[in-house]
Amino acid sequence: MAYQGSSDHIQNRRRGISRPALLVGAVLWAAVFVLLGTLWKGRQEGSAVAQDTESTESTEPAAAPVTPGESRASVKLSFPAKPLPDFEFDEVMGGTLSLDDLKGKRWVASFVFSRCTTSCPMISAAVMRLHERVAKNAPEVLFVTFTVDPKYDTVEVFRNYSETFTKGERDRWKFLTGSQQKIYELVVNGFGLYVKENLGASRLPGLEVAHSNRVVLVNEAGIPVGTFLGTREEDMVKLRRILTGREEFPEPGPGLTFSTSDGSPLNIQFEVKPVTPESDDAEPETGAETETGPDSESPAPNVDTDDDAQVPPLSGDGGESLPSPDETDPVSAAEHNRLIDARLPDWARRLPSVNAGLNTLAALLLLAGLFAIRRQNRILHRNLMLTAFGTSAVFLASYLAYHYALGEYTGEHGKKFGGDGLAAAVYPWILWPHVILAVFVPVLAIRVFLHAFAERWDAHKKLARITFPIWMYVSVTGVVIYGMLYHWPWPAAEG
Repeated sequence: MAYQGSSDHIQNRRRGISRPALLVGAVLWAAVFVLLGTLWKGRQEGSAVAQDTESTESTEPAAAPVTPGESRASVKLSFPAKPLPDFEFDEVMGGTLSLDDLKGKRWVASFVFSRCTTSCPMISAAVMRLHERVAKNAPEVLFVTFTVDPKYDTVEVFRNYSETFTKGERDRWKFLTGSQQKIYELVVNGFGLYVKENLGASRLPGLEVAHSNRVVLVNEAGIPVGTFLGTREEDMVKLRRILTGREEFPEPGPGLTFSTSDGSPLNIQFEVKPVTPESDDAEPETGAETETGPDSESPAPNVDTDDDAQVPPLSGDGGESLPSPDETDPVSAAEHNRLIDARLPDWARRLPSVNAGLNTLAALLLLAGLFAIRRQNRILHRNLMLTAFGTSAVFLASYLAYHYALGEYTGEHGKKFGGDGLAAAVYPWILWPHVILAVFVPVLAIRVFLHAFAERWDAHKKLARITFPIWMYVSVTGVVIYGMLYHWPWPAAEG
């Protein structure tokens, strides 16, 4: 870190660098404290949300007003029978899937879109757990997920989204996309649920579509017989009990038999305002909205009017009592991590890899700087160490951005290590020294630089011998922690 030159040059250099260096140090320390405060606040808010999710703002608008005293039970079974209309959409793994293909089978429908940052990842994760847990006792049940954002969710995009949840099991879980007009007509006219493309000021990133958070149970005849909130653990537990035979499978309710006061039939209609016939490129004026007949004051019985589209914490009870332990299992580390990945935007999911690369680069620069000073190449040593410091500063900015995204999009403050046994015992002994020592690296490094710029060589060397191993440890263990969190178990050679 030392270099030689005239006294005047050194004085000018000292005046030109020491103040910015102090400023950089102050900023880095402030960033560290802001990060710690953010993590603490996020932890406290996460606990508060887990205790009372009733205060969470709804993201699903109601299809129609709810009259005073009307029941808002989240599970709806055996409502008036209304067979699904014929449909056929593209399946992301190739080919198409139609209602005829599903006849004779019981299946569960869900409705999400890949850009969603609110309830969709929760719904897909809940369906994923359901899909896994009924595989043994009800392997004949199929799962069908429809995108409600087909303009963006092409076959390729929706296939990539599906890979987060299917884990390669494609036979029993299908993901469909196609014409927006036809999908919206099916959702509204067939399933009786809400869907609308957000436009104008309401169209925010991750909120391009407003839709019902329900999953629908369909019988062998293609008739919906039950709806369940995909964001509500109790609802999904009940659906699992039905699918595995622990509770009776719902029968369709009576047919729709409404009449006017004079006894003539009342035709209750659902309309989807058109986008443009046979075109998905045009923007609908108001999206897909549900409407009732002109003489009706209330929606059809199976139209979803719940506004329970709140997003509960990744792990927790959603603010209400959960079933007994034999009814539901705690969210595993793998599910927790998959859910975080599903909810984070693409740019944030890439940051851990970027951070690992920056830590690797910093470690290599530190080693190169050590070799340079051992060879008495002070100019190269100085440049390498300054570059290492800049790399670590960029890492810190990227690290803070990642944790900001975690709090903003997931409400969590990090992933969980999924290992067990010896690896689980070792992991904390790597993590906590890394976290604690990382706090001291900025101030120690800046102090070492200041000694060098002031030509206090004895103090510089003494402090550098302390700072170097700490800085190196933080950089190397940062890469190790990344590998354990994101790539564990590490691949082993197959025999």
